[in-house]
Amino acid sequence: MKELREIVAALGAAPGGSSGVLVTLVKVAGSAYSGPGARMLALPDGKIAGTFGAGCFEQDLVGHAERVRASGAPTTVTYDLTVDDDKPWGLGMGCRGKLDLLLEPVPMGSVPEALAFLVEAARMRKAAAVATVFRTGDDPTVALGARLLVRADGVVGGDFGSGALRTAAKAAARQALAKRRTEFLVHPAAGGEAELLVEYIPPPIALVAGGAGRDTAPLARLATELGWDVHLLGKDEMPVTFDARTAAVIMSHNLQRDTALLAALLPSPCRYIGVLGSHSRTREILAELARRGQTPTARQLAKMYSPAGLDVGAETPGEVALSIVAEIQGVFAGRRGGSLRKRKGPIHDRP
Repeated sequence: MKELREIVAALGAAPGGSSGVLVTLVKVAGSAYSGPGARMLALPDGKIAGTFGAGCFEQDLVGHAERVRASGAPTTVTYDLTVDDDKPWGLGMGCRGKLDLLLEPVPMGSVPEALAFLVEAARMRKAAAVATVFRTGDDPTVALGARLLVRADGVVGGDFGSGALRTAAKAAARQALAKRRTEFLVHPAAGGEAELLVEYIPPPIALVAGGAGRDTAPLARLATELGWDVHLLGKDEMPVTFDARTAAVIMSHNLQRDTALLAALLPSPCRYIGVLGSHSRTREILAELARRGQTPTARQLAKMYSPAGLDVGAETPGEVALSIVAEIQGVFAGRRGGSLRKRKGPIHDRP
């Protein structure tokens, strides 16, 4: 979401009359830094907004973007990083994947419907699915880059036209929302098969932090850098609205305040509740809750992480913030937070 917001900001801030090129990673075979759905904007001055995390071929993409800008027509580009050759991206790259990218000219000074749709979905904290055509099967009725947009509350948008492909794309988008995962759709076309990336985009993680000490600021900075929605509670402010993409960290260092915050958070749909401090302090908070007649259920305790953070030897406020942010990321990604060298199988979960 951070890259998407960066792209939208760059488009909106630029004067009209020129074109940028939106680059979308639509398919990955093998290993790559980013997964399908990653985006980058090539600006008219040769600069970029957003990233795929691999600078070598990003700069090469700027050259392709110039040709797309000149032609005014979308195209696809493939990078095969599985073999070394005389191309600059074939030398010493850390990934060994084959990447397909969709390049589309977009007018500067305005925001394309698909990007505006995703930003609005994030603002509303609604999941969205985007079905994007990146292979037409030589069917003249299928447009390269056509998109169908579906929000979790049923709102549909895009420039997809009508017919069997639209019906299939809508069904695939709803399935992606239901499964909460990105998938691909291959559909018969007049000249072969059309292929679509059906991207699942959840709302960004919302971080609610209850505390105003020196340890709160680095936590907020790290979360903001990741593109999370951050809300720091005021001295007497109580959290109100939560969803399943919310993480909360209790760190006021005041027993009564922390007890009140935990009492409000436990029944909420909040997925992660971190409590700063020792095991004994958490037991003290839970005992105080019991005296007030609130005994947490096993399900509520399962989403409570205390002491908050991964065991990385954190001592300073910045180190503690790093350990907490890493733990939250692992919880929402369904990972345990161990060393990658001990992981069996691929590093990334790819469709």
